[in-house]
Amino acid sequence: MSIGKADGRAVHPATGGARGDTPFGAGAPLGRWFGVPVRAHLSVLVAMALFAVLIATVEMPATLPDSSVSSYWAASVVMAPLFFATLLAHEVAHAVTARHYGIRVRRITLWMLGGLTELEGEAPDPRADAVIAAAGPATSLAIGAVCAASAWLTSGWTLVSAALNWLAGINVLLGVFNLLPGAPLDGGRILRATLWWRGHDREAAAAKAARAGRILGMILVGLGVVEVFAGAVLGLWTALIGWFILNGAATEGYAVRAESLAGLTVRDAMTATPQVFPDWSTVAEFFARISPDAARQGIFPLIDIDGGLSGAVTLPMLTTIARDRIATTRLRDVSPRQALLTTTPAQDLSALLLPLHLRGGIAIVLDQGHPVGVVTDGDLARLAAIARGRSTATGA
Repeated sequence: MSIGKADGRAVHPATGGARGDTPFGAGAPLGRWFGVPVRAHLSVLVAMALFAVLIATVEMPATLPDSSVSSYWAASVVMAPLFFATLLAHEVAHAVTARHYGIRVRRITLWMLGGLTELEGEAPDPRADAVIAAAGPATSLAIGAVCAASAWLTSGWTLVSAALNWLAGINVLLGVFNLLPGAPLDGGRILRATLWWRGHDREAAAAKAARAGRILGMILVGLGVVEVFAGAVLGLWTALIGWFILNGAATEGYAVRAESLAGLTVRDAMTATPQVFPDWSTVAEFFARISPDAARQGIFPLIDIDGGLSGAVTLPMLTTIARDRIATTRLRDVSPRQALLTTTPAQDLSALLLPLHLRGGIAIVLDQGHPVGVVTDGDLARLAAIARGRSTATGA
């Protein structure tokens, strides 16, 4: 139900989505639908079983209290697969609409939280972006309307009517939920298209939609936790969807920045010739020798007697050392024991984005084992902003 990019491809997931395969990998093939390969992950069976149990033990008894238990289970066995069939219809709508705009569709994958449509390219303009995104929710709402009308026409058959009413309600809920304005939901894509149309900057629009998605994800996780503490077990499902949206929005944000940094290397972003210190120096010697300009480095590489990288320290680490120990504490004793994030001047910046975020936002640049620079998350953010500005100024 959302749109993003996976391996350079755009992605539309139902009930949120991230770039690339589902979090559980690819699935078993279900053939081709409208020429698009469709797969289903094993988690679909788990979700289908859960839905069947909830329908048979909660939904149907509340709707038809006088019916038999066997009729509840018979209805649930039919309704759960039908619900996932409507999810597939939602994703097929994305795929067919994308092909209408000349975008190739890689495949559709169903999994426990919905579906994922992978597109091999981006929408050519804001209007196409919005239409492709809206196709899924529109299909869900249309299915809901058809099911509601069918339920009214079959009101004489109470079990059939109840099943159709449930399908109508769940599809309307699905359609409305996916219109919430936050990536990676379809509503986030529509928001992106609107901002793209207004500001003529697709990457900046995508970044704002990703931020909205992160806020939405945090709200859903919070609501899920509150529901669980209130005794509603289904709050776990709400929290799980919120976590998935939060994760998908973060991935969208990285992908946006990666596009801005395409073709650039670490050399373009790093602070060259950083001030380095021998690892046998004391904390007192460090503060005596540090230059005012170097204070902006964020991290200070340490070298051994051969000039190779042996560790690193930051100002916050050193300012915690007691005053009576700074003259005797050596820098190598303050340096963290875990492996440092290192890179090379020639590495693509886009490949450094995620590791940099996961490892504290700072990396040391090495050339033949010797520190020659420092690069931070902030360096990449500034360079990406400059690249977007240049792209906008030149109309690219």
